[in-house]
Formats: sequence, C-alpha cells, structure tokens
Amino acid sequence: MNIRPWLIWGCAGLFYLYEMILRASPGVIAKDLMADFGVASTALGVLASFYYYSYVALQIPCGVIVDRLGARRVITYSTLLCAVGSILFACSTSLLGAQIGRFLIGAGSACAFISCLKIGSEWFSPARFAMIAGLTNMMGTVGGMVSGPPFAILSNNFGWRQATIIAAIIGVILAAICWLIMRDKPQELTNRQERLGEGLLRVARDPLNWLVAIVGGLMYVPISAFCELWAVPFLMEKYGVSNEIASRANIMLYLGIACGSPMAARLSNYLSHPIRVMSISALATAGLFMAAVRFDSITYSVMLIILFLAGVANAGQVMCFAAVKENVSNSLSGTAAGFTNAIVMMSGIIFQPLLGVILDMAWQGQFNDDGSRYYGPEAYQTAMMMIPLCFVVGWVMLQFIERKQTLTNQA
Repeated sequence: MNIRPWLIWGCAGLFYLYEMILRASPGVIAKDLMADFGVASTALGVLASFYYYSYVALQIPCGVIVDRLGARRVITYSTLLCAVGSILFACSTSLLGAQIGRFLIGAGSACAFISCLKIGSEWFSPARFAMIAGLTNMMGTVGGMVSGPPFAILSNNFGWRQATIIAAIIGVILAAICWLIMRDKPQELTNRQERLGEGLLRVARDPLNWLVAIVGGLMYVPISAFCELWAVPFLMEKYGVSNEIASRANIMLYLGIACGSPMAARLSNYLSHPIRVMSISALATAGLFMAAVRFDSITYSVMLIILFLAGVANAGQVMCFAAVKENVSNSLSGTAAGFTNAIVMMSGIIFQPLLGVILDMAWQGQFNDDGSRYYGPEAYQTAMMMIPLCFVVGWVMLQFIERKQTLTNQA
C-alpha cells in the first residue's frame, strides 16, 4: 500500500482537527466570555458567529485557490492565520477585538475541510471519495471532542486566555509539520482558469446542488449551534453540573459522529445513493434530539447515550458533499466542495445568534451573582427545540430531492 497519500491527507486532517478545536472552544467557556465581556446570550452568539462570517465568505474563493495552488501552501498559511487570530482573541480586552480574532480564525479555517476533500479526489480513487469524506468528518469530530473536557480543564486551571494562547502555539508547530510533509500532485494547468470559471457556474446553476447544500446546513446545526456554543450552558442549567462535566455530552455527540461517519460512507457506497443516506440520517437524528430536549425525566447518563446515538445518526450529513461531488470532475472538486461548504456553514451564522435571540426572548429577568443573565432550563429547552425542527424540514426537502432524482433518471 502506498502510504504517501495517507500521510498527506493525515496532515490536512490534523489541521481540520485543530481548527475544529478553535471553532468549538467558545461553547466550553461561554459563561466566562459573557462575564468577561459583560454581554448577554445574543451578543455571545454574534461573537461566536464572527468565525463563520469569514469562513462562509471564503468558501468558494478557497475552493478555487486550493484547485489552483494546491493544498500544501494553503494549509500551511491557513494554520498560521488561525494562530494569529487565536492570539488576538486571547489578548482582547474589548468585544470588538475578540470579534476580529474570531473573524481571523474563521478565515484561516476556511480551506481546512475543502483541502481534505481535494486531497481525497487527487490522491485516492473515486470509489474511495465517500470514505475519505467520512474519515475527514471523523477527524473534525475528534477536534470537537478535544474542545470539550480537555479544553475546559485547561481553561479552568490557567484561564481561557492562556488556554487559547497554548492553542496558538500548537498551530505554529502544526504549520511547520504540514510544510515539511505535504506535497501537491502535479496538475495540468492549460486553460485551468477558464475551466474553473465554467465549473463554478455549472455547480451554481444546478438547483439540486443548492437544495442538497441547504439540507446539509440544516443537518449541521447540532455541531454549529449546539456543540460549538449552547450545549454546555444548556446542560449546566438542566443538570446543575460544571462545564467540565457538561462538556462530556459534547464528546458523546462528536464520538457518535466519528463512529458513524465510516458507517455512513459504507452505506452510501452500498446503496449508491447519498441522498437516501441523508434522509435516513435526518429522520433518526430528529427523533433523538427531540427526546434529548423534551424529556425532562432522563438522567445525565441517559442523555449521554442519546447524544451518542444522535451523533451516529447525524453522520450521514457529510454525504451532502458526496452528492454534489458526483456532478463535477475531479479537477473541480475543490470548487464544488467550497460551494457546498459555504451553504452548509451558513448554519453557524444563522443559528448561533438565533438560539441566543430565543434565549433572550424567553428570559425571565433573573441574574447570576456575577451580573450575567440567568436563563434557566425552560428557556434553554425552548431554544434547543430549533434543532429537531431543522431536521424535520431537512427530511421533507430530501423527499423532494429524491423524487426529482428518480424522475430525472426515468426520463
């Protein structure tokens, strides 16, 4: 077996794992951020979502950049930009400075997932693309797990600012490793710019690609809004536990996705139908999250089991990339991945602040001892109901997509 492709993908996967730690870390330190910057839940949601403002805006440009420049340079420079953003975020004394730091982290992270898929399309056979997408998704969930109790312990012992500085130092080391190990596969550059422009138009003109990407965004809400920001404070209020204990629930959801991603890829290859895998995933995840949010009598241990199963079920979300990838050539796979990821990641911009707005609307006027708002389990429960609702809407859209595909194939 040729180990070189796996080493190259492994470096890209490590960067994706690293940026997921940075992306999800505000959820663990949510209460510290609200107290430190003197803000309510809506402002915290906006602060966290600044990551997505640059991340989403750069998805399509990053797809083109990765197609043209290769993953090695893009990943190395992106890792360094994440480190710079982390330092600024950690050193900020104002909300604006913290927002700029999150914005830079998002800009540096924009090419992470796309680069992994690009490497998968260039260095592996087409039959392995769904598997590479699943493994990449698994790497991201491992990063999400590291942003749970490990980051909580680090921030509780040293403070969230020092913990973020440590993460920045790790980023500099990772950038050096990627530059030394990664290589780009030689590409034919003749008329490449013209093909890129035509490919982007071809992807954007197909309504099916838009619908699949939108459903992918709805199915990403458990990560973008729940794990990355609101899960820990929700469970702290629901069960009266510390952030270290509450963050274990995030680990279970991420672990479920990590375990379910290879299974979803295998199922997609077996059925030769990624849309059907997404449909099964959406329906199962909706039911499990409904139970997690609405059932007040379940213990914390049972909650961990439910969230693990929800993660396994939700692993089918990543098949939206395989569904869009089927419509483009390998040379434009980065552009297609960028287009899809831009739509998917809109979920962070929309739902992180939206859940905060719902929390503020449900607030009963109580305050914590440090002066921050006390929302209570009922307010969090009201906001979290948006998650299963997103999956129900996504499942309905998938039925329409699958029916349209069937009619097209028959024609």
